[in-house]
Amino acid sequence: MTTATTTAPPLPVRTVVSSFLTTGTPSTPSFRISLFKRSDQVRVYKNLWAACSGTVEPSDSTPLAAAQRELHEETTLDASSCLTLTRQGAPYELFDEELGVRWRICPFAWRLKGWEVKGSGEGRGDGEGRGGYEKAIGIEEEERKALREKVVLDWEHTEWRLVRAEEVEDMQTVAHLGRTVRVLFGGGEES
Repeated sequence: MTTATTTAPPLPVRTVVSSFLTTGTPSTPSFRISLFKRSDQVRVYKNLWAACSGTVEPSDSTPLAAAQRELHEETTLDASSCLTLTRQGAPYELFDEELGVRWRICPFAWRLKGWEVKGSGEGRGDGEGRGGYEKAIGIEEEERKALREKVVLDWEHTEWRLVRAEEVEDMQTVAHLGRTVRVLFGGGEES
């Protein structure tokens, strides 16, 4: 006689990367992160706001390589030539009960090359006639404009925007996006 067990096998973990394009620095009032509205053609999380994200494929040598590939596929930005990695958060796992999926999230933050020192009154532009704070705000506005001119979306997204990190909690987002923002930009990992 065969005995059946009722223990379900453990769920496989799906490793994904989540990349945010940023302007300014987290310590400045004008700091912004990118969010992308997923189209209704994607498999999961249709019409919700998300980071630029995707699965780490077997052909990807590392999660960082996957992040660079996904950025290029979804925005046409070439991370090796026009972006600088500014933050790499520790990977963490979460469970999406609605989908029955265990995700391993590898978060990253990027800036356009040449804009890495903004936010403290330093950076590109001559700033003539502007004080320190006004100069920093003006430079960050120029940085946002430069980023907007470079991003070209693929079919996975219908639009994108730059938002303050604290706005994420009030938006209709993919599961646990606020947690990813906290892990990467402040507030730390929850226990």
